[in-house]
Amino acid sequence: MTRKLYYDDPMKREFDAVVVEAKPAGKRCDVVLDCTCFYPEGGGQPADRGSLDDIAVLDVRKQGEQVIHTLERTPETDTVHGRIDWQHRFDYMQQHTGQHIISASMIHVGGYATVAVHQGEQYTTVECDTAEIAEAQLQQIEELANETVGRNLEVRTFDAGESEIPRLELRRPPKVGGTIRIVEIDGFDRVACGGVHTPTTGQVGIIKLVGLERIRGNLRSAWKIGRRALYDYREKTSIVNTLSDRFSARQHQILERAEKLELALKQSQYNERATTARLCALWAEQLQRGTTVSGELRIVTERFEAEPPELFRGVLEALIEQPSTCACLVNVEPQRVQWIIGCSPDLRLEFDAVRRELLPIINAKGGGRHSIWQGVGSEPQHADRLLRCFAEQASRFVGNFG
Repeated sequence: MTRKLYYDDPMKREFDAVVVEAKPAGKRCDVVLDCTCFYPEGGGQPADRGSLDDIAVLDVRKQGEQVIHTLERTPETDTVHGRIDWQHRFDYMQQHTGQHIISASMIHVGGYATVAVHQGEQYTTVECDTAEIAEAQLQQIEELANETVGRNLEVRTFDAGESEIPRLELRRPPKVGGTIRIVEIDGFDRVACGGVHTPTTGQVGIIKLVGLERIRGNLRSAWKIGRRALYDYREKTSIVNTLSDRFSARQHQILERAEKLELALKQSQYNERATTARLCALWAEQLQRGTTVSGELRIVTERFEAEPPELFRGVLEALIEQPSTCACLVNVEPQRVQWIIGCSPDLRLEFDAVRRELLPIINAKGGGRHSIWQGVGSEPQHADRLLRCFAEQASRFVGNFG
């Protein structure tokens, strides 16, 4: 049996221990000690990190009453000095204790029971048994949680037998039987839990709601707790200050300035689309004047030089609005060539023939549907040859419906 120092004194960072067992585990070594500060993964809280005699501890897990430490290599002595990664450990002590405070606050404010919890690397999530919580209640939950932190309540742990459980009025029923470890926040919360917690609520620090998500008919809330909340606030303050400088505005004016900028951008984009559409129509009209006519079929080809894709396609769409028209356009860039082929709705294009006979000219791939096909080729130096071949053979690829 391993003595669990992380329960005796959760603030302990270093310890000395005797190696009870050390056995190979592939290229690593599994070590059992007579006592340990290393918390094994469990209950949603990740395992501690750190070292034993400067040998990295890669994993910690519980097996029965023993705690197994997976090391990079076998210790050289029968006694070891352990150091846990305190920043990692204390972060998750804050997360775990903070989650207890949040879950209890949800019960106190609205009777919302916690059904799932996840302590992630970025934030802690709490899923409760309701699909909706009003904004005012969410603020009350956050306020109560931080008030509980400020009261610096004692966090106690004790073991209880099954017969004692009913009178303890736990926040939720325990999932296991036998002797159960209880975590109690003085006068505020009491629940079965095997995790490691801060000795007082004041050590948890800031608790801040940062997101909501509806899942499986429940509401999942995301929280920044402790140092994570400080780092998050620091980052957001930096962003706000930068925006304030760029907009030459005070903090409360930033949203208004951003909304005005968004409206101006939308108007600019609308104007740009309208201008592009007019330009495409004029360009198409000019190209149609030089149309090659084969029987009743009007054939249009044109070479563009690194034009925007929306302009390139827009010209083709304008061209094929005219009946009995087919067109092949290329947009030449230094290392590639874009191609697009289309025909008016009264025509049909045998694209398989085009793919087989024309696309190899520029080593191209692509496809499409309805009346437009497009793609990219890797040999722009042969773009003019593609246009000539299309103009010469278009009548073979295009026919009338009916």
